[in-house]
Amino acid sequence: MLFCFIGNDPFFGSIALVVVAYYILVVLSLLHLIFRTNYSLTERLLWMVVLWVVPVFGLLAYWVFWKRRASL
Repeated sequence: MLFCFIGNDPFFGSIALVVVAYYILVVLSLLHLIFRTNYSLTERLLWMVVLWVVPVFGLLAYWVFWKRRASL
């Protein structure tokens, strides 16, 4: 049902594409957070909440803080 609207309205299709891309990036960030970082459990849980609850800024903030921490 959703895909029949995507073909009819290019604006709706672009919004759907942006939302799907955002959640793919969130999932990749979560995988990075779980398997590639040395954060404590409390920090990891906090970042998980930020990534899922705060759109766009949470994703950007995670990678900015990760780069800052890696450079220290």
